[in-house]
Amino acid sequence: MTPIISIILTSYNKPDTIDIAIESVLAQFFDNWELFIMDDNSNQRTVEIIQRYLNHPKIFYFNSNIQDSERYKTTRYATLINNAIPKTKGKYITYLTDDNIFLPDRLETMARVLSKNPNIEIVYSQQLVRTIDEYGRVKRETVRKTYGVLKNPIGLVDHCSIMHTRSIADKIYKEYGNYWDDDPAYWFNGDAAFWNRLTKFKPFYPIPKTLDIALKGTQSFQRLYNHLPKIIPNGTLVKSPSSDIYIINNQERRKIHPEVFEKLKYDEDKIVAIPDPFLFKYNQGVPVDNQVFLNYALFPDQRLIKSPNHPAVYYTQRNKKHLIKNEKAFSDFKFQWDKIVIVSDNLLTQIPSGNLIDDLSMNIANLPDGVLFNCENNFYISFNNHLHPIEKRVAIKLNLPVTNPVKIDHSIFVKFKQGEPFKWQIAFID
Repeated sequence: MTPIISIILTSYNKPDTIDIAIESVLAQFFDNWELFIMDDNSNQRTVEIIQRYLNHPKIFYFNSNIQDSERYKTTRYATLINNAIPKTKGKYITYLTDDNIFLPDRLETMARVLSKNPNIEIVYSQQLVRTIDEYGRVKRETVRKTYGVLKNPIGLVDHCSIMHTRSIADKIYKEYGNYWDDDPAYWFNGDAAFWNRLTKFKPFYPIPKTLDIALKGTQSFQRLYNHLPKIIPNGTLVKSPSSDIYIINNQERRKIHPEVFEKLKYDEDKIVAIPDPFLFKYNQGVPVDNQVFLNYALFPDQRLIKSPNHPAVYYTQRNKKHLIKNEKAFSDFKFQWDKIVIVSDNLLTQIPSGNLIDDLSMNIANLPDGVLFNCENNFYISFNNHLHPIEKRVAIKLNLPVTNPVKIDHSIFVKFKQGEPFKWQIAFID
């Protein structure tokens, strides 16, 4: 029997919820469906869970086998959907993700509206959004409502809450040469780009009933992207759901080996969780391992260092060591004594000397990189003697000390040029 509804489920590294998503399809009252699981080369645990369902005659599985180094080049879920649609046979097409649940009447309700109203080609429903913590506990519930017939659904509708006809998908393909726009510019708002295409032909028609549940865990794509700046500042510790810990150094990602993490006085509380594609767009640099204590050219920036045989403390940036003039300078910039890394005299001698870091009461010529400043209730982060504006919510995302910044008055602020701001990006649906 030819399926009436084709369901496209995009999957990537969600072993805790992928089975719930699949089971929600199996529990549908309406049973004339086909399910395409489009997996983006997930980890073994996720794939093993998916494989439990592959004996079902209406479930089809495809693995993209994408390499991590290629992930950032397209909006992956849009690419997966584009690969799936030509494989489908249904009169209607709908979408599911590995952290979403269809309620049992989801397919039946939407298909009924479409079949009884030939002039309607897109329907959308209410959605229950559950925010969950790392232990799977529900911390908050909200309902994303319907807003009548929508000609501009951007920011209002999640793609797991819609169903559309195959005929409108065919019109989009004829117009654009593909279905979803998978340009990497739309990584954080792929829905919106597709909505622009759909509404060129038809508006969204509401079904004022909750028909799916979105599970927003700590590793959800939207939460990882929330308030993340387009460029991650150097010195930021980062980790994606499938990666090790990296430091962004000279706009490269350098893997930090566990044996040196504590030696370099890094703090686990400072690690910023980010999405895989955003991490892998940074070229991989030389790893941060024990070799950094032998070769000054490998030593990471933004570390406090000193010799065991001399009281002088230095700050590393751009492959130079900068002497911190005195205890007042150390205190002014909110440096912490317990973060000083002890290095050998030989390594300290190897590192070229840079400009002195003086205290804030002096005529400052050299700012330490990566320090958060506050002037007249505005936040700035320092790099290369420039103060870069940064929104408070971006600073919070980057685990910067917004409650204890270096406060400066306008007379000091005007001595330095302003750099490009660290602007944030957020999914329209969160």
